[in-house]
Amino acid sequence: MIKSIDLKNKKIRQILTLYGSMIIGIILGVGVSVLNTRILGAETFGDFKFIQSVYSFFTIIISFGYIVTATKLLAEKKNEAIRKELLGVSVIVTVILGIIFVVTMILFAFFQKSFFVTDLSKTFLFLAPLFFFVPFTLSFENVLQGENRIYELSIFRILPQILYIGAITVLYRFGIISLNTVVIIQLLSFGFASMAMIYVLKPKFSNLKSAYNLVLKENNKYGFQVYLGSIIGVASTQFGPIAISFFSKSNIDVGFYSLALTITMPLALIPTVVGTSMFKEFANRTEIPSKATKATILISLISLIIFLFIVKPVIILLYSVEFLKAVELAYIVAVGQIFHGFGNYYNRFLGSKGQGVFLRNGAIFVGIANILGFVFIVPFFGAEGAAYTKLSSGIVFIASMLFYYNKFKRKN
Repeated sequence: MIKSIDLKNKKIRQILTLYGSMIIGIILGVGVSVLNTRILGAETFGDFKFIQSVYSFFTIIISFGYIVTATKLLAEKKNEAIRKELLGVSVIVTVILGIIFVVTMILFAFFQKSFFVTDLSKTFLFLAPLFFFVPFTLSFENVLQGENRIYELSIFRILPQILYIGAITVLYRFGIISLNTVVIIQLLSFGFASMAMIYVLKPKFSNLKSAYNLVLKENNKYGFQVYLGSIIGVASTQFGPIAISFFSKSNIDVGFYSLALTITMPLALIPTVVGTSMFKEFANRTEIPSKATKATILISLISLIIFLFIVKPVIILLYSVEFLKAVELAYIVAVGQIFHGFGNYYNRFLGSKGQGVFLRNGAIFVGIANILGFVFIVPFFGAEGAAYTKLSSGIVFIASMLFYYNKFKRKN
């Protein structure tokens, strides 16, 4: 079977590189979570994951579709000069979004203590300037995908974690560890990695008006449609830990649920990586190659079976029995991650074809499933209710993407 893999094929090399980097990223991510749980404890770790969920939620809210629009245009345009100008527009837009994001987080800080049991308003205010870097993570994830810069994307995904582990290790040795320092190091790591990508991509900041008009025109018919869906779909996914915090007396269950999401993430990444690596190729195809789909299904199923056998001893070994509750959540979330991953797989194809309405509608269906679960199940079942919500929204996601994928094929 190994001999059948053509390593000389650029696309296969890119898929292997991106997935390899994601596996490294997951290993580093597990290392980060182990460090965080050990040095912060269950309750403060829950506070940390709550802060992460809040800024991830607002990242989607303030994007307005411009980032995904630039991604689509970068994938379509063959002229290098135009792509450099589009990169320049992407950077300028992201800077503006960063400023908006800082203001948003300051406003959230004033209302946070009125709606949640744990008062973290002072933490949000103290960290507000550094939240400027958060939109850059989403921006470069998309831009590098649209440029088919898979190797750079691979580095961008693991660099912040390497920087974070190094910095936290040093601070821990000197006893300078708190919730604030942990979040500061994370946000600064995002900022450094983003500035490095700007240097590597070398965007062009001349003729910006023409490039911006191109993005604005395309955003009206594509990007904004995706954005409307993302508000309900993607943002509602990030709402899970926030809902647990709202309906609970502390953020401990937020930590358990977030840990379950972290350790099951590789299962979603398998089909997502294939779709991401083939994004530019999808733009020139009428359908997804069946061989790629069959191979991805097989690998995903094998990975799921292995995961279900090893997850309990792994959590006990790495995180201690204090986090054992995350195991039962991980069993449920794991299946949901598989469905979400394949939803992303078909989502990439439809995105490469500019099917913004299809993506919007699919995201709305997912959002409805998430909102119903987080509002009506989480209050009674807590973190377990959030896990079942993740599973149900995954089923809704793959079902909607398959429906629209087949509709697109029939239409064309």
